[in-house]
Amino acid sequence: MSQASTILGLSLSKVMAVVWLLMLFSGLSVVYVSHQCRLLYSELAVLEQKKNGLQVAWGQYLIEESALASLHRVEVFAQQKLGMQAPVLDQIVVVKP
Repeated sequence: MSQASTILGLSLSKVMAVVWLLMLFSGLSVVYVSHQCRLLYSELAVLEQKKNGLQVAWGQYLIEESALASLHRVEVFAQQKLGMQAPVLDQIVVVKP
């Protein structure tokens, strides 16, 4: 064997086989990473749709809460369902500490 056909004591055919295997591994790694990227992107899209749905539901709950807690509604409920009424002046008692 001549000096030109050996690299670090390995024959040229062995070096080419190692380079070929490394290129094959690199190509397969690119395919795997691209596939993982697509999977994660589709999962991200699903999660964003869920987030948007939850934001809509949260807004509806806030509107419902404000409607249920309105002062007029509470006063009407207290008068009609509980029989409550605002006290007259002679029924008010001030307690001092």
